[in-house]
Amino acid sequence: MKNSELISARADVLRGGRIESVHHAEISVVDHEDKEILHTPDTGLFTYLRSSAKPFQATVILDTGTDKTFRLPDSWIALACASHNGEAVHIQIVRKYLKRIGLDESALQCGSHPPLAYSIGGQKGAIKAEYSPVFHNCSGKHTGMLSVCRHLGEDVATYLNFDHPVQKAIREKIRKYSGETTVPLALDGCTAPVFYVSVRGMARMYRHLALGSDESLERIWNIMTSHPYLVAGKGRFDTALMEIARGKMVAKVGAEGVQGCAVRLPDGRRFGINIKIHDGNRRALAPLLIETLIHLNALTSEEAKKLEPFHHPTLTNHAGHRIGEILPVFESKARV
Repeated sequence: MKNSELISARADVLRGGRIESVHHAEISVVDHEDKEILHTPDTGLFTYLRSSAKPFQATVILDTGTDKTFRLPDSWIALACASHNGEAVHIQIVRKYLKRIGLDESALQCGSHPPLAYSIGGQKGAIKAEYSPVFHNCSGKHTGMLSVCRHLGEDVATYLNFDHPVQKAIREKIRKYSGETTVPLALDGCTAPVFYVSVRGMARMYRHLALGSDESLERIWNIMTSHPYLVAGKGRFDTALMEIARGKMVAKVGAEGVQGCAVRLPDGRRFGINIKIHDGNRRALAPLLIETLIHLNALTSEEAKKLEPFHHPTLTNHAGHRIGEILPVFESKARV
C-alpha cells in the first residue's frame, strides 16, 4: 500500500442510524524499516502504555533465565503477558506458578476486582463480595515479576518500587524498544510502574515484536500466538483476533483506550500498530484496529467476515432490542 496520512480516525456510535457519540483516535503503523506508513496527524502524542506493555515486561522472565530456573511452561509465561478474564483456567495457572516459585497469593500487590469474565467476557452468575488478588487481570504479570525476583534473589516485598532492580530492567527494555530518550513513570491500576510513551513509540515497540528483534521477543511472539485464550479469554477481542489470524498477529489491549498489535504476513511484511482513543473508551478499539488491518490488506476476506461482530459491533438495550452500532471511519489523503 502507499504511505498515507489519515486526516482523522474515529469511531461513530450510532443510535437509530444517527450519530450519538464519537470516539477520536490516534493511529500509528510502523513497518519493518521503521517507517510510519499509516498514521493520524498527532502520533507524537504521549500517553501511558497500560497493559499493552505486558508482552515487553514479560521479556525479563526470559532475559534473566528465570524460565529455565523454574522450568516455566510457555502457557504460564502467556499469563504473564495477559489481561486475563479470571476464568478457571487462568486462576489455576497463576496459582501453580506462585507455588512453583515458593510464594502464595499474599505476595501479590496488585489488589483485586471481580473477574473480567463478568464485565467483558459475558459470563453470567452471581459475583462474590470479595476476590483474592489472583483474580485481578494483572495477576499473571505480577507473578512473572515475582518469579524474576526469586530467581535473582531480590526482595519480593518491594518488587513494585520504581527503583527495584526488576522494574529498572523492565523500564530499560521499554526505552529500548520504543526508541524514546526518556520514559516517565506513574502507577498503573495494579500498582505496577506504567510507562509514558508516544503513540508512534508504542507502534515501534510492536514492530520489534513483529520482527522478533531479539530472542526474548521471538519467544513472546510464539508464546502469545500459541496461547491466545490465556492472554484474555472468552468473548475478548485480543483472543478472537489471534485465534482467527492463526499465527499472523499478536494483539494486546490496554486500559484507557490503548491497543497494540504486531503483524507478520505470509508475504513477508511486518508491522507494528498502536491505537489510542482520546477519550479512553475501549469500545472503539476493535472496530478501528480491524479497519486498520483491512486498510493494510492484512486480513483475508474470510478472516474479516469472522471478525465482523468486532468490526461493526451491534448495540442492544437491556431488553435485547438492537438500537444501533459502532462504525469505524477513516478520512485519508495520499502522501506526496
